[in-house]
Amino acid sequence: MKKRFSFLAALFFLMTFAANAQLISERTNGKVTLGGDIFTDINTGGKYENFNLRAINTGGDFYLTYNLKMGESKHTVSFGLGMTFHNYQLKNSYLSGAGAYADTTFFTEKSGLKNSKLNINYFDIPIELNFRIADKFKISAGFKFGIMMYAKSKIKGDLDGNGITQAVKYGKISNVEQYSYTVTLRLAYKAINIFAQYQFNSSFKKGYGPEIIPFSIGIGLRAF
Repeated sequence: MKKRFSFLAALFFLMTFAANAQLISERTNGKVTLGGDIFTDINTGGKYENFNLRAINTGGDFYLTYNLKMGESKHTVSFGLGMTFHNYQLKNSYLSGAGAYADTTFFTEKSGLKNSKLNINYFDIPIELNFRIADKFKISAGFKFGIMMYAKSKIKGDLDGNGITQAVKYGKISNVEQYSYTVTLRLAYKAINIFAQYQFNSSFKKGYGPEIIPFSIGIGLRAF
């Protein structure tokens, strides 16, 4: 129930965000675009000890781009700035921060553990090619270079076995790669688009953590 409410809240925020994005686009004659997406991550990387994800791993992003026309056509090249938030829901394991191990170690489930997640967030520099079709449809293909801002983990539940629910956050995660390289694709009808992206490199350093190579798919809104 809580996850459903979180999804609906994110969707409502995205719709409100899109209304403001349309206003910005109109005031700048289409030269500036504000957009956002909500998506779920599917890990395409290899197996790692005690690391398993749940079926739904909700993430999101937002971005602001400047658009340049391709000659006299309605097609554009866009570049700008943005942020991406990955929210990996761990199944039957948890990550307690840097710890005393050289590699990143996930531990098996604690008694009373209800939720366990790993967040990795990036500052993005995106570039996109946008092809407008029949004034209603748009296909956009692009690339974004990400700079890792922070990574953290969180566990929640009756962690001490005393019947009291508590949440513990760990803000220092070892062996996370500093950069990400991601290709993006959007299929849009007016302001609504189906969004997909694939990150080429793992989120953790090779040999020192899980191979997290996310394929993300979701929906997005931005001014048309």
